[in-house]
Amino acid sequence: MVINGDFIKPGNLEVFPGCMFSFKTRRLVDRVRPLQHIPGAGYLFVRPRIDTRTADVRNDPLDYSSWEFVDQDNPEKLLGLIQPIHSYVSIDEAHFFGKGFIRVLERLLLDGKNVGIAGLDLDFRGEPFGPMPEILCMANEVYKGSAVCKYTSCGAPATRTQRLINGKPAHYDSPLVVIEGEAHYEPRCLRHHEVPGKPKIDEDYLEVLFQQNRN
Repeated sequence: MVINGDFIKPGNLEVFPGCMFSFKTRRLVDRVRPLQHIPGAGYLFVRPRIDTRTADVRNDPLDYSSWEFVDQDNPEKLLGLIQPIHSYVSIDEAHFFGKGFIRVLERLLLDGKNVGIAGLDLDFRGEPFGPMPEILCMANEVYKGSAVCKYTSCGAPATRTQRLINGKPAHYDSPLVVIEGEAHYEPRCLRHHEVPGKPKIDEDYLEVLFQQNRN
């Protein structure tokens, strides 16, 4: 195994979370780029099979042909792709992986792999997405990204992913996973993130608590 304190950290988990268009995949690719120049430092790119988009890395020297696709419902298949040469394992769109992914991740770390993960920390409802909460809790290093809110004349930092169907915000009860093409997505700040039907907090009760705390 190649050990380099700057670029290869055995058993270390690095996470690149954020909303859509926050350059999560780009930052994951950039993390791996230096390994091309370290003899014996092999790397592996993995994505869930449900998401085969490659436009974000199509023109990169570490191009889309290097990605391996794994059934998101059978994440243990990922372990069959790992070779001794793979010092760094990059996993993109990790929010799509289902039950068993955390155990697979633990196995990689116990085996001394340096693992990098990119994924949506929040779904279109603004709620924790898939295994990402556990992944973030396990992380040694977290590099949170943001985008720019696309709401009219806003431009504030965006941390939410807005799903639009026919130009209108998707309802809270919409399917959790809808791949681009069937829906349009854009980054939004918290103030402009709209989810019709989302359960609301009792604002009057919150105001009472706020006033009590002030006193």
